[in-house]
Amino acid sequence: MCCSNRYFRMISERKVTESRNLKMIRDRVKHGKVSSKFILLILMGLSFFAFINFVIITREKIDVLQKRMETFQSAANDKISQEQKHLKRQSSSHSSNSKQAAKPRRVRRSPNDNAMIAETTLTGGKGVVYTRWGRHDCSGPNNDLIYDGIAAGAHYTHTGGVSDSLCLHLNVSYRNGRFQDGNQGASHIYGLEYRDSWLSSLMDFSLIETHSTYLHSVPCAVCLVERRTTQLMIPGRVTCPQGWTREYTGYIMAGSHSDKHATSPICVDDTPQVVPGTQGSQNGAFLHMVETQCASLLCEPYAVGREISCVVCTL
Repeated sequence: MCCSNRYFRMISERKVTESRNLKMIRDRVKHGKVSSKFILLILMGLSFFAFINFVIITREKIDVLQKRMETFQSAANDKISQEQKHLKRQSSSHSSNSKQAAKPRRVRRSPNDNAMIAETTLTGGKGVVYTRWGRHDCSGPNNDLIYDGIAAGAHYTHTGGVSDSLCLHLNVSYRNGRFQDGNQGASHIYGLEYRDSWLSSLMDFSLIETHSTYLHSVPCAVCLVERRTTQLMIPGRVTCPQGWTREYTGYIMAGSHSDKHATSPICVDDTPQVVPGTQGSQNGAFLHMVETQCASLLCEPYAVGREISCVVCTL
């Protein structure tokens, strides 16, 4: 606004000056006192004065544009600075979450059985959890051991109780003062025992000192697979569907058909381990190979009396 006012004021002043000069020239011409050279000089002076005015006005406009550009550049720099600070906060937050993820650590204890306990603290990453029956450890580079324990279930002579096998933590803890010792007639749970003595032709016993699982307690491991969303146990297969990752293979095992209650089948690793120091019949929860029968299953591809393979897959 200031530039436009100044411009109009200068134009008005120039017109007044030109009017005076022209009047003076007309008077001089009228009385014969003005030469052609003087008139040319006057016209050149007026042109120079107009040029100076144009330069001044143009300079002022350029100054205004420069100020506007500086204001715009400053606002853009502030916006970029804010975005950089926001990204830096996000990066530091992600870094702190990643640092919280702990690697598995193993703790050994031997009260009576020389058993191995494994614990870990896992945070900051997504994944899927599965139980590896018959092993103390997990498989695969992306697997983290949450804990290992001992498999447990209901007594083979009981008609009730738990039907699913549980993976009990070896380093058991109780709520302080909030338990009642002694049997109160409630549900009972026992360690799970391998009860088949003929498995050497089916399983790899290279990890077992006695080269047999018979009458040993069954270990288990609870595993976390990073960057996975689901897990699946497929009975009757040793390979996973396309795009899935195989975690381990094994055999379907459960209680005997002659036991007093039904049990849910589990997939026991075909390279099994045992809980050290547990050899000998404890007459608790029993674990046997599951075999197919053709009473209602198709005899092809199933075969009478054949053990069922299994595979645990993640995606």
